[in-house]
Amino acid sequence: MDEMVSLFLMGQREFGARLAEITDDQWNGPTVDDDWDVAALVDHLIDEQRWLGPLVSGQSLAAAGEAVEAMGPAASDRAGAWEKASTSAASALSSAGLDGEVELSRGMTPTRGYVGEMIFDLTVHSWDLGQAIGSTRPFPDELIEPVYALVQQYGDLTAFPGAMFKAAVAVPDDAPTVDKLIGLTGRNPH
Repeated sequence: MDEMVSLFLMGQREFGARLAEITDDQWNGPTVDDDWDVAALVDHLIDEQRWLGPLVSGQSLAAAGEAVEAMGPAASDRAGAWEKASTSAASALSSAGLDGEVELSRGMTPTRGYVGEMIFDLTVHSWDLGQAIGSTRPFPDELIEPVYALVQQYGDLTAFPGAMFKAAVAVPDDAPTVDKLIGLTGRNPH
Protein backbone atom coordinates (compact mmCIF):
# COMPACT_ATOMS: atom_id res chain seq x y z
CA MET A 1 0.00 0.00 0.00
CA ASP A 2 1.23 3.49 -0.85
CA GLU A 3 2.59 5.32 2.23
CA MET A 4 0.28 8.30 1.60
CA VAL A 5 -2.77 6.03 1.63
CA SER A 6 -1.54 4.43 4.87
CA LEU A 7 -1.06 7.87 6.44
CA PHE A 8 -4.52 8.93 5.30
CA LEU A 9 -6.09 5.86 6.89
CA MET A 10 -4.11 6.45 10.08
CA GLY A 11 -5.30 10.07 10.16
CA GLN A 12 -8.88 8.87 9.77
CA ARG A 13 -8.45 6.42 12.66
CA GLU A 14 -7.03 9.12 14.92
CA PHE A 15 -9.90 11.47 14.22
CA GLY A 16 -12.49 8.69 14.52
CA ALA A 17 -11.06 7.58 17.87
CA ARG A 18 -11.38 11.09 19.28
CA LEU A 19 -14.86 11.47 17.79
CA ALA A 20 -15.87 8.34 19.71
CA GLU A 21 -14.76 10.04 22.96
CA ILE A 22 -17.13 13.02 22.61
CA THR A 23 -19.78 13.10 25.31
CA ASP A 24 -23.24 14.55 24.76
CA ASP A 25 -22.41 17.70 26.72
CA GLN A 26 -19.31 18.50 24.64
CA TRP A 27 -20.83 19.13 21.20
CA ASN A 28 -21.30 22.86 21.80
CA GLY A 29 -17.94 23.25 23.54
CA PRO A 30 -15.24 25.55 22.14
CA THR A 31 -12.26 24.48 20.05
CA VAL A 32 -8.96 26.25 19.40
CA ASP A 33 -10.51 27.62 16.21
CA ASP A 34 -12.53 30.68 17.18
CA ASP A 35 -15.10 30.00 14.45
CA TRP A 36 -15.97 26.40 15.38
CA ASP A 37 -17.42 24.55 18.30
CA VAL A 38 -16.91 20.77 18.54
CA ALA A 39 -19.95 20.04 16.35
CA ALA A 40 -18.78 22.40 13.60
CA LEU A 41 -15.26 20.92 13.69
CA VAL A 42 -16.65 17.40 13.29
CA ASP A 43 -18.99 18.57 10.52
CA HIS A 44 -15.99 20.07 8.69
CA LEU A 45 -14.12 16.75 8.72
CA ILE A 46 -17.22 14.80 7.67
CA ASP A 47 -17.66 17.22 4.79
CA GLU A 48 -14.03 16.82 3.69
CA GLN A 49 -14.37 13.04 3.71
CA ARG A 50 -17.56 13.29 1.66
CA TRP A 51 -15.78 15.37 -1.00
CA LEU A 52 -12.74 13.12 -1.30
CA GLY A 53 -14.51 10.12 -2.84
CA PRO A 54 -16.15 11.90 -5.76
CA LEU A 55 -13.06 14.03 -6.43
CA VAL A 56 -10.49 11.23 -6.50
CA SER A 57 -12.91 9.17 -8.58
CA GLY A 58 -12.61 11.78 -11.30
CA GLN A 59 -15.80 13.79 -10.86
CA SER A 60 -15.73 17.49 -11.64
CA LEU A 61 -15.94 19.96 -8.78
CA ALA A 62 -19.56 20.71 -9.71
CA ALA A 63 -20.57 17.03 -9.88
CA ALA A 64 -18.78 16.29 -6.62
CA GLY A 65 -20.61 19.21 -5.00
CA GLU A 66 -23.95 17.81 -6.15
CA ALA A 67 -23.04 14.38 -4.76
CA VAL A 68 -22.04 15.87 -1.40
CA GLU A 69 -25.17 18.02 -1.26
CA ALA A 70 -27.34 14.94 -1.88
CA MET A 71 -25.89 13.30 1.23
CA GLY A 72 -27.73 15.79 3.45
CA PRO A 73 -26.68 17.21 6.81
CA ALA A 74 -24.68 15.11 9.25
CA ALA A 75 -26.02 16.75 12.41
CA SER A 76 -28.59 14.08 13.29
CA ASP A 77 -25.95 11.33 13.59
CA ARG A 78 -22.43 12.68 13.36
CA ALA A 79 -20.77 9.42 14.40
CA GLY A 80 -22.71 7.50 11.75
CA ALA A 81 -22.06 10.20 9.14
CA TRP A 82 -18.32 10.10 9.93
CA GLU A 83 -18.24 6.31 9.62
CA LYS A 84 -20.04 6.35 6.28
CA ALA A 85 -18.03 9.26 4.85
CA SER A 86 -14.64 8.02 6.02
CA THR A 87 -15.28 4.48 4.78
CA SER A 88 -16.39 5.81 1.40
CA ALA A 89 -13.35 8.10 1.15
CA ALA A 90 -10.94 5.29 2.06
CA SER A 91 -12.54 2.96 -0.47
CA ALA A 92 -12.43 5.57 -3.24
CA LEU A 93 -8.81 6.42 -2.51
CA SER A 94 -7.79 2.76 -2.45
CA SER A 95 -9.52 2.22 -5.80
CA ALA A 96 -8.45 5.39 -7.59
CA GLY A 97 -4.89 5.66 -6.34
CA LEU A 98 -2.78 8.81 -6.22
CA ASP A 99 -1.52 9.20 -9.76
CA GLY A 100 -4.26 11.40 -11.20
CA GLU A 101 -5.54 14.91 -10.62
CA VAL A 102 -8.55 16.31 -8.84
CA GLU A 103 -10.49 19.44 -9.65
CA LEU A 104 -10.48 21.79 -6.67
CA SER A 105 -11.70 25.37 -6.40
CA ARG A 106 -8.12 26.51 -7.10
CA GLY A 107 -7.93 24.37 -10.26
CA MET A 108 -6.56 20.98 -11.20
CA THR A 109 -4.35 19.58 -8.44
CA PRO A 110 -2.30 16.37 -8.29
CA THR A 111 -4.21 13.78 -6.27
CA ARG A 112 -1.10 13.06 -4.19
CA GLY A 113 -0.90 16.73 -3.14
CA TYR A 114 -4.61 16.87 -2.32
CA VAL A 115 -4.36 13.74 -0.19
CA GLY A 116 -1.31 15.19 1.58
CA GLU A 117 -3.39 18.23 2.50
CA MET A 118 -6.17 15.94 3.72
CA ILE A 119 -3.72 14.01 5.92
CA PHE A 120 -2.46 17.28 7.36
CA ASP A 121 -6.03 18.43 8.02
CA LEU A 122 -7.03 15.12 9.61
CA THR A 123 -4.01 15.21 11.90
CA VAL A 124 -4.27 18.83 13.00
CA HIS A 125 -8.03 18.64 13.50
CA SER A 126 -7.61 15.41 15.47
CA TRP A 127 -5.37 17.41 17.79
CA ASP A 128 -7.93 20.25 17.87
CA LEU A 129 -10.72 17.84 18.75
CA GLY A 130 -8.62 16.12 21.38
CA GLN A 131 -7.85 19.45 23.03
CA ALA A 132 -11.50 20.48 22.95
CA ILE A 133 -12.77 17.32 24.63
CA GLY A 134 -9.83 16.68 26.97
CA SER A 135 -8.62 13.52 25.23
CA THR A 136 -5.34 12.08 26.44
CA ARG A 137 -4.98 9.74 23.47
CA PRO A 138 -1.39 10.03 22.15
CA PHE A 139 -0.60 10.40 18.46
CA PRO A 140 1.43 7.66 16.79
CA ASP A 141 4.91 8.79 15.75
CA GLU A 142 4.45 7.04 12.40
CA LEU A 143 1.75 9.63 11.62
CA ILE A 144 3.21 12.73 13.25
CA GLU A 145 6.77 12.46 11.88
CA PRO A 146 5.79 12.36 8.16
CA VAL A 147 3.05 14.98 8.59
CA TYR A 148 5.52 17.31 10.29
CA ALA A 149 8.00 16.77 7.44
CA LEU A 150 5.22 17.47 4.91
CA VAL A 151 4.11 20.67 6.64
CA GLN A 152 7.66 21.97 6.78
CA GLN A 153 7.67 21.77 2.96
CA TYR A 154 4.60 24.05 2.82
CA GLY A 155 6.60 26.97 4.20
CA ASP A 156 4.83 29.89 5.86
CA LEU A 157 1.28 28.68 6.49
CA THR A 158 0.01 32.25 6.89
CA ALA A 159 0.50 32.62 3.13
CA PHE A 160 -2.32 30.12 2.45
CA PRO A 161 -5.38 31.74 0.86
CA GLY A 162 -8.12 32.80 3.24
CA ALA A 163 -5.80 33.41 6.22
CA MET A 164 -6.46 29.90 7.56
CA PHE A 165 -3.42 29.97 9.85
CA LYS A 166 -1.95 32.29 12.42
CA ALA A 167 1.79 32.95 12.65
CA ALA A 168 3.79 29.97 13.86
CA VAL A 169 4.22 29.59 17.62
CA ALA A 170 7.79 29.12 18.82
CA VAL A 171 8.35 25.64 20.22
CA PRO A 172 11.58 24.43 21.85
CA ASP A 173 13.85 22.29 19.69
CA ASP A 174 13.56 19.41 22.12
CA ALA A 175 9.73 19.50 22.19
CA PRO A 176 7.79 16.46 20.98
CA THR A 177 7.23 16.44 17.22
CA VAL A 178 3.47 16.81 17.67
CA ASP A 179 4.09 20.10 19.51
CA LYS A 180 6.35 21.29 16.68
CA LEU A 181 3.68 20.40 14.12
CA ILE A 182 0.96 22.18 16.05
CA GLY A 183 3.20 25.21 16.60
CA LEU A 184 3.68 25.56 12.84
CA THR A 185 -0.08 26.00 12.45
CA GLY A 186 -0.17 28.96 14.85
CA ARG A 187 -1.68 26.90 17.65
CA ASN A 188 -0.13 26.86 21.10
CA PRO A 189 0.60 23.19 21.86
CA HIS A 190 0.11 23.71 25.62
